[in-house]
Amino acid sequence: MSFTSLQLHEALRSCSSRLNVKPSCFWVAFSGGMDSHVLLHAIAQCRENMDATVKAVYVEHGLQAESQAWATHCKAVCHRYDISLTVLQVDATANKGESPEAAARTARYAAFKTLMSKNDVMLTAQHERDQSETVFLQLLRGAGTRGLSAMPELTQLGKGHLYRPLLNISYKSLQNYATDHSLEWINDPSNEQRRYDRNLLRLDVMPLLRERWPSLDATVLRVATQQAEAQQLLAELAEQDSEKLIEAAGTLIISGLRELSVIRQRNLLRFWLEKQGMQPPSAKKLAQLQYEAINAAEDRNPCVSWRGCEVRRYRDRLYAMSPLKKVDSNLILDWHPGQAVVLPDSSGTLLSRSVTGNGVNIRQAATLKYRRGGERCQVAGKAGHTSLKKLFQEAGIPPWQRKRTPLVYVGDELAAIPGLCVCEPFAASGEMAGFELEWRPAG
Repeated sequence: MSFTSLQLHEALRSCSSRLNVKPSCFWVAFSGGMDSHVLLHAIAQCRENMDATVKAVYVEHGLQAESQAWATHCKAVCHRYDISLTVLQVDATANKGESPEAAARTARYAAFKTLMSKNDVMLTAQHERDQSETVFLQLLRGAGTRGLSAMPELTQLGKGHLYRPLLNISYKSLQNYATDHSLEWINDPSNEQRRYDRNLLRLDVMPLLRERWPSLDATVLRVATQQAEAQQLLAELAEQDSEKLIEAAGTLIISGLRELSVIRQRNLLRFWLEKQGMQPPSAKKLAQLQYEAINAAEDRNPCVSWRGCEVRRYRDRLYAMSPLKKVDSNLILDWHPGQAVVLPDSSGTLLSRSVTGNGVNIRQAATLKYRRGGERCQVAGKAGHTSLKKLFQEAGIPPWQRKRTPLVYVGDELAAIPGLCVCEPFAASGEMAGFELEWRPAG
């Protein structure tokens, strides 16, 4: 049985219904291969019955010597179908520890995002067999429910959406379509290189499994769908827990987290980290986070880190942030009141604005320094001097922010702690001109 353009038309109507908007443009990710050529041909056959514009995009990774010739082929095909083609060049060089496949995929989807406008939909040609391979790859990597869900059929992409209309279509059906319509396509020689995990599965492992279990791909697709449903339930549970335990500032309440089961803790921690835009932790790091950050004594301030993320604890809260840079405690910066200053080492930004009868009264140039230890301040309006350590503790400022908070000095005298207090005798009052300081710590 062959795939038909009518099937694609129905799939695109279903996509529009699920989005609850009318797509303005369907982009076809066109590589020139058989799968994407079938998708492009099919949409060209049914576009007269659609209100949306149809365009194509070819991403040139520059990894193959033939890539320019492939771009020329794609242009000729799109010209034949009267479909506008955009060619995007990307740098798909893999970073340290990153696979070439992952680097190419990341570069490709990043390029797609640049094209997307609101209500645009990017169509990609992954099919049932691709989905089956993805599930096996995730299984071999030890992935959990989310990984075993494999590729979602419909998801956000930049300002628009990504839709995979062929995920439940068999590879054989697409082959039949291509043959029936005498399509010509590119065969990428890198698809034969077994050093890539997916190719090894595709060429050697999956054919053997299909020989024994002919319905393998359909069965694995069903498993992926079930895993996606299970993941949705976990996400809904985490959403419910987050309403009670994740604060507006993005901090996580530890005492409430402790009341959850261990499994539910892990579920909420993953959800929380994703909401904070952090890289997901490995199972080992997640277990370390549970043990060290949640169960540590109240006077401890542990830090659990992995690539691109640090989770720190202070009192009854967990904070997730990008790794903090070490600060130079000997830093001294000249500062003029009213001047915005971005401190080095990604510490944050100091802003100030003119006010009357409030803030810090400084009529001359001042300096900014970091805390070195032993500093004291007589808070304006209060008797006696108090150590900065006590002031920070009373204000609930986490230890890692204390040494990154700039201190305003006039000569050798501490004049203000931005975001915390003004010291005597530098407080403006009555009709005195002053500067209200705003300290925005990084992260």
